[in-house]
Amino acid sequence: MNVLVLLVPWAGLEFARIHERQLLLSLERDMRNQAVLAREIAEDAIASGRELESPRVMRILVDAARTTRTRVRVLDERAVVRIDSHAWGPPEGPEPLPPTVVPQEIYDLSNDIRRSSARVARWSDEGDRWPLVADRREVREALAGRPSAYTRLRAEHPSVILFVTEPIRHRGSVTGAIYVTRSTQPVLEELYKIRAGLTVVMGVAVFLTALLTLVLAWSISRPLTRLARAARRIAAGERDVVVPVGGSGEIRDLSHAFATMTAELDRRLRYISEFAADVAHEFKSPLTSIRGAAELLGEGASDDPETRERFLRNIQLDADRLDRLVSRLLELSRIEASREPMGDVDLAALITRVVERTQSPDPRVEVHAPATLPPLRGRENDLERALLNLVENAIRFSPPGRPVSITIELARDAIHLAVRDHGSGVAPEHRARIFERFFTTDAERNGTGLGLSIVKSVAEAHGGRVRLDEHTTPGARFVITLPLGARGSVRA
Repeated sequence: MNVLVLLVPWAGLEFARIHERQLLLSLERDMRNQAVLAREIAEDAIASGRELESPRVMRILVDAARTTRTRVRVLDERAVVRIDSHAWGPPEGPEPLPPTVVPQEIYDLSNDIRRSSARVARWSDEGDRWPLVADRREVREALAGRPSAYTRLRAEHPSVILFVTEPIRHRGSVTGAIYVTRSTQPVLEELYKIRAGLTVVMGVAVFLTALLTLVLAWSISRPLTRLARAARRIAAGERDVVVPVGGSGEIRDLSHAFATMTAELDRRLRYISEFAADVAHEFKSPLTSIRGAAELLGEGASDDPETRERFLRNIQLDADRLDRLVSRLLELSRIEASREPMGDVDLAALITRVVERTQSPDPRVEVHAPATLPPLRGRENDLERALLNLVENAIRFSPPGRPVSITIELARDAIHLAVRDHGSGVAPEHRARIFERFFTTDAERNGTGLGLSIVKSVAEAHGGRVRLDEHTTPGARFVITLPLGARGSVRA
């Protein structure tokens, strides 16, 4: 945008320069035509035997000079002025003085003429010390039979003066010349006004562009500097950094994205910290038990076979619990960090496999589903593990003679997988923590507290969620809601 703002006035100035050249060349052509017309009049007078200084010829030349603001002179073969339209002063009146700022413009225009016009032979800055008419180059060339043109600069009152000569012939011989002179001052004054206006426009454009650039630079650099400062603080390990949200447009979007990223990083750090603390806590209890049993055995408890057997059995139970914890933790971390691509999942086949793996005479597993199920987008192994965890939990808590049910319900853009048992349900004080890692109400039956956490991670990795239906009695009803046709959001 800044380049365009500067380019438009510059293009205007260049157009003015081109326009100046074309106008000066047009003036030269007009002068040439006027010289040819005067030559025809002079040659006709000579051919008719009339005097060149006749009143008729003089009147024609003076009228032409008045209307075109040119000076027309008729020279004989010795370059002596025979007729001069300005013999008694300019018939159109004196030319106004140019403004004082024109001189440099005049020099520039003279150079333009010299470079651009093939019909203007040369230019000169001889000032008012011009040679006599007979000694001027254009006059000599005309008396030699060649039309000529020349440009001079008047230094005292700076202006560009154009000179055009046309030879007069009679019976094949050059008998004189028409000498036409014209000042370009009126044209240059108008062009100067145009150029001055464009220069002002360009100056204003440069000022506004510079001002706008400074404002934009300040509005962009200031929020970016604050973002960079916040990023350095976060990189240094600070956790309570407030990311500034400022600016507008893309800068504001960047600030929001950075703030979201920072919040997500903080959430992940808290998750890792809490996860490590939970793992340490869960591992500490069986490890402490194993260490205590080993110390007692080393202090002599192994001498009693019954005591030794009890301690060894406790060590084995704690080792088995640690093994289950490690297996569940590996499964949970694999699900949360999975980069496996999602594909179409045959939900009916998946449910059939889960039922076959958990089916028992009592309690039996029942399936309630529509005749046809749409394909589900996801990771088949993870979805099967989540459903299997829910069914195994339901079987563990169901009383004899009461079935476990798997119910599939279709909504407009989602599918609900519900697993229900008819046990004692979840106590109200446990419902808020039921999906937390390592939270279990079944420690006596080898529960690790990770089964429902795995279900939650699988649902969220597929863009869905899992919830406990608090209005189901008796028993507990867990519902996994997954989007249909969606690829889900894969979490890191």
